[in-house]
Amino acid sequence: MEVWVTFDSNVWESIVDENKRANSDEVYTQLFHLIQSKIITPFFFEGIATIETMKNSERKAYIANFKGAYSIAIDGEEISSSKGSKAPELTEYLASMIPKALELGFRFTKLPRVGAPALDIDEKYLAPDVRHDLGDRLERSFKCLRFIESLGAGRNHLMKQLPEVEGGLIQRTKADNNLSDKKYAKSVGEWVDGDALAASYGYGIDYFCTNDRASSAGQTSIFYHENLKKLESKYPVNVITPEDLICNVKTNASQFK
Repeated sequence: MEVWVTFDSNVWESIVDENKRANSDEVYTQLFHLIQSKIITPFFFEGIATIETMKNSERKAYIANFKGAYSIAIDGEEISSSKGSKAPELTEYLASMIPKALELGFRFTKLPRVGAPALDIDEKYLAPDVRHDLGDRLERSFKCLRFIESLGAGRNHLMKQLPEVEGGLIQRTKADNNLSDKKYAKSVGEWVDGDALAASYGYGIDYFCTNDRASSAGQTSIFYHENLKKLESKYPVNVITPEDLICNVKTNASQFK
């Protein structure tokens, strides 16, 4: 039985990177072989290649100056267009690891956001809309996302810290003089966590595998135990550790023999 799994950065890197895999717990080698044998179909969120690739010191300035792509046409003729802001450059590490992950079978999940960089990549490397069609997938994703933000987690935590000026994230970031680059970057990380979980739910992916225990983020993180409990009761995103994932996969596999 094929199992779909979204892997957080703190897991997928240890699966794909042969050096980390060799020097880590055996669990990552087991996951590597389960993916290689097509028992697990792996996914990761586009935010790892857009927002998370930016240094903490760069995130606030990038978002404050972000310009979205647009195209204006009259009677089918384009009269004005812009490609918008250039996507952040991948770190040297991600530039070497992401191709290895794609070769292993990883595919990117997406969640379109106004004012956020989107991944520009060949469609064959994107998660397929087979369990839910595009419209249904987006509806599911944003319902889950709104619930995450209602808990004060995800991007909502960042927005609450910004000045209440007219406009969205870009305008409010531009107007902010209080949040340090470090605090802003940390809140962006929590935003990506929320979006990644919502996207995973939207696609109908079976599990979200992470080592994140919100040890430093506390109640503003969607991985905070009370937040996660509330989320799971309404939108079963099925957050799971690598160890428990292997146990579940092996148990399910034995039932189908």
